[in-house]
Amino acid sequence: MNRRNALKTSALFMGYTVTAAALTETFVACAKEAHLDWKPVFLTNKQANTIAEITETILPKTATPGAKELGVPQFVDKMLKELLSEADQNDFIAGLAALETRCETENGTSFVDCTPAQREALLLTLDKEAAPFPPSLWGITLKPAGPPAFFRRLKSLTLLGYYTSEKIGKEILAYDPIPGPFIACMPLNGQNAWNE
Repeated sequence: MNRRNALKTSALFMGYTVTAAALTETFVACAKEAHLDWKPVFLTNKQANTIAEITETILPKTATPGAKELGVPQFVDKMLKELLSEADQNDFIAGLAALETRCETENGTSFVDCTPAQREALLLTLDKEAAPFPPSLWGITLKPAGPPAFFRRLKSLTLLGYYTSEKIGKEILAYDPIPGPFIACMPLNGQNAWNE
């Protein structure tokens, strides 16, 4: 075997090895982002995946359905697109990026790849640090000092999406319409104090 063929064969072998490793890593990365079975309308797939895991951490599946099962991440995505101003949308995206950066710093990995205990610890810390919503008086919210904290806004959207879902309303919460149905002709036996 001459030297030229040996170098050529070695280079090809190295190329195949590097290519196989790169392809494997690409497939693994794609598999991590393939958790979504819905198409986000506002968020990117990576952001939507993170939001899905945050909402599931806030409201996990127990005897009752979890946030992901009820479509809460889709609800949050749609609310962000349709109800928030562009400035509020930018604040939300910046807050999500800050959460990911903090998670990388504290845990050495993204929120999606953290253990459930790490996720819960981070969200509890964010909940303690977030300023409360401004007080309201008869449904009129007093003017806030600035935009609400990212986690406070996400948590309120998560709870709103969860408790207004059809499944929770029909199967978990006690729905009792007040004042009730109108019945035109109903006997009032024993209820008329004037005739006694």
